[in-house]
Amino acid sequence: MRKNMLISLFALLMGAILMVGCSDEKVSNSEGKEEKATPAEQKKVSNEPEIEPKKDENGNVVLTEVGHKTKGEDGTTVELLKIKDVNQNVNIAPIKLTIKDLKVIQMTNVSKDSEEFLLQYTNGTKLPEKLNYLQIQYTAENTEDKNIGWNGIQKIVTNTGEQLDASGNDFIWEENGFDGTFYGKTKHEGTIAVITKSDPNQLKNVKFIIGSTFNPDNYEDITPEQQTQFDF
Repeated sequence: MRKNMLISLFALLMGAILMVGCSDEKVSNSEGKEEKATPAEQKKVSNEPEIEPKKDENGNVVLTEVGHKTKGEDGTTVELLKIKDVNQNVNIAPIKLTIKDLKVIQMTNVSKDSEEFLLQYTNGTKLPEKLNYLQIQYTAENTEDKNIGWNGIQKIVTNTGEQLDASGNDFIWEENGFDGTFYGKTKHEGTIAVITKSDPNQLKNVKFIIGSTFNPDNYEDITPEQQTQFDF
């Protein structure tokens, strides 16, 4: 019944539009006046299909191109502002660290629950309307059979003068059970996300302070702390 009513209403509206058109035509003809045509408003229309963000095997949206956006169920919107595909190795023997990519992501319309969570990483400072953060994806692999400890990526230093605590202020909680120790030849895939106050347009490079590898039995260093820099 509701569907039939909607169809009838649509037909009624279309009928009214057509009737008005016919009526205008009769009046115009009866008066014998010709209206001067005016330029129509033109808008640039792109024939390129809009690129939708990809999804991983778990259905999560993966932002791979600047301008990609996605909105969570709570209304929080995230947009990719910058991306750098790195895919470079850093040797912290016997750990092989591969930095996969760097991203600058902006969050807007942050929900109340998300805001309360993120305040833990701003020392209670009120969140800006546009919250930017650095995201780093990496893999770390033990190349030896014996157990090896690793102190992870410790600090991120930006060309804008920020020193970010990648270890203590990483707000993406990893749930794959990695506790800082590689038990034999194992591989760890990780993501780090830290809030930045820097203007994304001014971010040109970041320097990583990478923690040492050590013997988990006596905590003696194997390879000392390393530093490496990547450009956007």
